[in-house]
Parts: sequence; C-alpha cells; structure tokens
Amino acid sequence: MMFHSEKELPNGFWDIEDLSNYLKVKVKTLYAIVPDIPHYRIGKLIRFRKEEIDSWMEGKRERAVQRNNSSRKRKIALPIDRLIKKAIDQAAHEVYNPPHGKSDLIKGPTKEIHNGSI
Repeated sequence: MMFHSEKELPNGFWDIEDLSNYLKVKVKTLYAIVPDIPHYRIGKLIRFRKEEIDSWMEGKRERAVQRNNSSRKRKIALPIDRLIKKAIDQAAHEVYNPPHGKSDLIKGPTKEIHNGSI
C-alpha cells in the first residue's frame, strides 16, 4: 500500500497501515505496541495523528539517548563486577573446599537396602 500524505486524509487520521508506512515498522509490531502509541479507538478501529506520533517518537529518541549513556556506565562498571564476583567465588571456594585434606563425609551405597543390612 502506498503511503498517504496528510493532504490525502482530510481529517488528519491515519490507519495502522499508514502508520506502518510512515514509521517503516511492520503492522504486526505496531499492533503489539499500540498501548504505548498515542491513538484513538473507535470500536475495533485504531487511528493515529501524525503530530502525536512525531511527538511520541521524539520522546522515544530522548529515552534512547539516556539508555545509551547508562549502558556506557554499565560497560565501565563491568570489570568491577567481574572482580567482585571473582573475589566472592574465591572466598567461597576457600571456605567450602579447605586445603587441609578430605572432608569427613562418609560415602555409602547409593541405593537403600531393604533387608536391614548394608
């Protein structure tokens, strides 16, 4: 379907296919995120306005920039996280696996014997 310009739609409303063409996003994807997109519902029909979509997209851009900044911080913190995890693993290994011999755990038969003898 060819994209309709706003001039072709006198009331300024788009259907889901118009929005799909405008955003270059599959219709199926748009249906999945409709609750997040500014829209009008008339019965089962969904309609959108270009101005509201543009404004909504600007909000998405700002959040993406903020997310990129926070992901940079996470990448910097990642080596520290690895060091902490390594130190915890080392400490746990020393406590649970003492270097001074075998544990006093007695290993026995793996199946229970019902006649009373082992």
